[in-house]
Amino acid sequence: MKKKLLQAIGLFSAMMLLAGCNGVATNNGTPTTPASETVSGETTGGENAGEITESGESENLTAGRTPAQIESAEIQDEQVACLSEASVSLLYEIMNREGDKSRNILISPMSIQTALGMTELGAEGKTLEQMEKYVNGGLSQEELRLVMENLSSHMRSSGDVNWNVANSLWFRDNQKARLKEDFLNDVVTYYHSDVFYAPFNHQTLNDINGWVNTETHEMIPEILDEIPDDAYMYLINAIAFEAEWKDPYEEGQVREDRTFENINGSESKVTMLSSTENRYFTLQGGEGFIKPYQGGEYSFVGILPKEGQTPEEYLKKLSGSNTDFAKAVREADYEEVKVWLPEFNMDYDIELSDTYKALGMDVPFDQDNAQFHKMMEPVNNDPYQVWIGRILHKTHIEVDRKGTKAAAVTAVEMDLAMSAMPMDEKEIYLDRPFVYAIVDNATGYPIFLGAQNSME
Repeated sequence: MKKKLLQAIGLFSAMMLLAGCNGVATNNGTPTTPASETVSGETTGGENAGEITESGESENLTAGRTPAQIESAEIQDEQVACLSEASVSLLYEIMNREGDKSRNILISPMSIQTALGMTELGAEGKTLEQMEKYVNGGLSQEELRLVMENLSSHMRSSGDVNWNVANSLWFRDNQKARLKEDFLNDVVTYYHSDVFYAPFNHQTLNDINGWVNTETHEMIPEILDEIPDDAYMYLINAIAFEAEWKDPYEEGQVREDRTFENINGSESKVTMLSSTENRYFTLQGGEGFIKPYQGGEYSFVGILPKEGQTPEEYLKKLSGSNTDFAKAVREADYEEVKVWLPEFNMDYDIELSDTYKALGMDVPFDQDNAQFHKMMEPVNNDPYQVWIGRILHKTHIEVDRKGTKAAAVTAVEMDLAMSAMPMDEKEIYLDRPFVYAIVDNATGYPIFLGAQNSME
């Protein structure tokens, strides 16, 4: 027998007023009309739309739906500064906690903040307060979702860069718990998320990983290796980026067999790409350059810390000084700088729970005290508790003479317990560990942010 499920239909959102890092939007952004309904007869998508068959396959409850569009509002520099500061602090904390100090690290702040932004829609109390502080950099959840919507809409409209930004929600279908209507409505309306009810069996594992592989343009094949028994929901963001350089490298600019000094003192042979760029900046003792991609909307940013300073030490100084990374990028001087950029590629993965706890965000992971009761509830109204079990994050990047490919995926796993509980010509030679980013030129926001410690 086939089971009729819930179909999410996005409607419209209310306009909100914007505030600074510690401000709160004056409008709570709640839609004025319910945006989900129980399908009691035939669904609008066809005979089998919005269903899960007896074979246990996952079905998209929002296939064919036109997403609601959030009214546009200009992103404020102060908002980008808050998110950038939170991003730098997160990268530093990861590097500080990393056992292997020579390991290369790459995160996507946008992917992380989007996935956790969806999660915030179900949070309240101290749980929400901590997430707004450590994930959003002090922005309210309303401000975060508006910034993310503007950034993702801008990506989707770019004609020169191949972007993909996608969100999905996966919910365990065992008739013991249900999603709350307002939460489902908000996830679909504000984050254009696909919604799936699934049995959370081996087929679901394959379906989730298949979705990730597709949405990252096959750069990240999977995000899960198992689905724990307590896992009741996954909130997932995926990003894919493919772009060619605005000024391609010519044959005479490609230098083979050059030396890169790794963080442990060893040396590696690399291919160096030589160019002269016209945007230069300094930031907390580091020297940086900006190299644009086709279309001029996005750029690669490279920062070389001062001699003798590791990327970790540099990021520590950056994260502890309230330095506005995005502002430095936006206001970089129009000054020529000779650049040497190594070709490189890497994959990175991390579970972020302990990192956020170390930063100070512990309540969302606390089975006894997390407040996510706006998300879901048991069907039989028994006492229950919802908390973040894991935050899984994976990234991939390829930088070569043609351009850059990068991808990221973030999965927030929600667990549920029920029943009773000025100078001469400047030159930046990236032949030793460096920090880098892929940024949105209009705002300076780091969509990807990384540290390259080794070429081994």
